[in-house]
Amino acid sequence: MEFGKFIISGQDKKTLASVKNALASSGYIFLGYLKEPMDIIRHVRRHTPDFLIIEVCNNFRDIRADLEVIDEEILAACVLIVDSRDDEIFSFVKNSRVMTYITKPIFDESILQVVDISLINFRRVVEYEHKVKELNDTLESRKAIEKAKWILVEQKGISEDEAYKIIKKKSRDNRMPMRNIAEALILTRG
Repeated sequence: MEFGKFIISGQDKKTLASVKNALASSGYIFLGYLKEPMDIIRHVRRHTPDFLIIEVCNNFRDIRADLEVIDEEILAACVLIVDSRDDEIFSFVKNSRVMTYITKPIFDESILQVVDISLINFRRVVEYEHKVKELNDTLESRKAIEKAKWILVEQKGISEDEAYKIIKKKSRDNRMPMRNIAEALILTRG
């Protein structure tokens, strides 16, 4: 198991100390404690933890915007510690990509399992997001090349295959990706 770095935030010192000790003694690396979660985004961007442990008491609505940023930007896995199951928090977690929650009381084995699963899911989400980006880039490249081919077909009266070969040759000659050649051709056409 690959252990990650974490930040803890919240008010319940006893619970959070217990969580910190359970995680640290299992090999996870403690980066720091934030009493107020309001500036958590700044700390996450600065220290790049793998996961966050955030105690949510009556302040969920206050920190929701920050949690949404963490989820939207996929900054870190996030485990919310709650006093009891709450429909608003449950709905939020259900619709997020990197959030999970655990209710008090927290036992060492349960927090370790939740963190392990959270990190596995977080890494899976990061991997899927990367694949989606690659697929979108590939699609955009193909669309640009296709458009450039038709520009050449119209301008020079050549076949699609010949237009493709021209773009490919310019790409090799200039040591540039075909997409760049295609986009330049599209730009020069106006």
